[in-house]
Amino acid sequence: MVAVVNSEGSASPRLTVAGAGAIGREAWTLRAMITDGTANMTLGGVVGGGFGVDAVKLFMGSGPTMGWPSVLASGVGLASVVFGLWLRRRSRRRMRVGVVVSAMDARRGLMRARQLEQQAEAFSRGACMVTLKAGVELSDGGGWNQALVGALADETLSAMTLAERLTPDAGQINLIPTMPLNVAFWFGSRLGYTHAREVVVHALRQANGTPAYFPATSLRAMDADVEPLTVERLRAIDGGDPRAVALALDLQGHGDQFFDQVTAACRQHNIGYLLSIQSPADLPENRITSVGVVEQTFRAWRDAPFPVGARAGRHAIFLNGPVAIAVALGARLASPGHGTWTAFTFDEASNLFEPFPPVLPD
Repeated sequence: MVAVVNSEGSASPRLTVAGAGAIGREAWTLRAMITDGTANMTLGGVVGGGFGVDAVKLFMGSGPTMGWPSVLASGVGLASVVFGLWLRRRSRRRMRVGVVVSAMDARRGLMRARQLEQQAEAFSRGACMVTLKAGVELSDGGGWNQALVGALADETLSAMTLAERLTPDAGQINLIPTMPLNVAFWFGSRLGYTHAREVVVHALRQANGTPAYFPATSLRAMDADVEPLTVERLRAIDGGDPRAVALALDLQGHGDQFFDQVTAACRQHNIGYLLSIQSPADLPENRITSVGVVEQTFRAWRDAPFPVGARAGRHAIFLNGPVAIAVALGARLASPGHGTWTAFTFDEASNLFEPFPPVLPD
């Protein structure tokens, strides 16, 4: 089923339910009946029940029987039922719920944003039993956009709660976001990382591939054995506020070009310290690498040798790369101190880093 948020003229989107996904329509195909254990339980019940009566007669000596073959056949039927129950349990644990979330920025092109939203919905319909969809259209007003994204995050949390009620046996929730990077980080900070069910954030493949999305990372803390990034030394920005600190994360391998622009933005916004982290030019698109990026960034930020009192004021993050990683980093880094963070992403039209929320905290 697909839930649509109607956000026209309102900062409090309304969630409605409207249809069924492709997985749900295939629930009674022959293949589905075999993989979810229905066929095994049905055939096993018929065989076990039929030959079970004959086996009981054999042990009771109450009439002609087929002998020990009936006992063996009855045992095979019961084993088939047990195997079917195991398949049913495994199938329910593997059930997926999709939540497609979009924040469209008119300045960056509504047509492209709608194409991405439709692509995300098509992927979710093909991969998940249940699909919930929420979206808002951002305007030019900064404060209004902040309220819209906050309401979108609240509606996403409500969608997760609804998904848990509709599919209590589902093993995880697939979150498929399409939005600007700075909005994605702030959105993730509103979601947080303490959820009863695992929330797997999906990323769009940059190269051609099928399916279009892959499970990138999780909102939960994860164990990661890989460290794909290079953490640079902490730098002080001349003349900046020593209580304001920033993290620059270059996941597209732009190198000095990206960090020079970040340093200029730090001076513009009176930031005192900058921690820079960069990746190779071609970051592999898989879950192991993406989880490694999130966990290594979290540890680097947590363990950075900031001077005493440097974290007491404002926090900023400068981003490029996948939206999924921005959402996960927002949940991990910024959810405890949500009101102190500002996320920046580069706007090619203005040739400047654009903040979200647009009004920086004091």
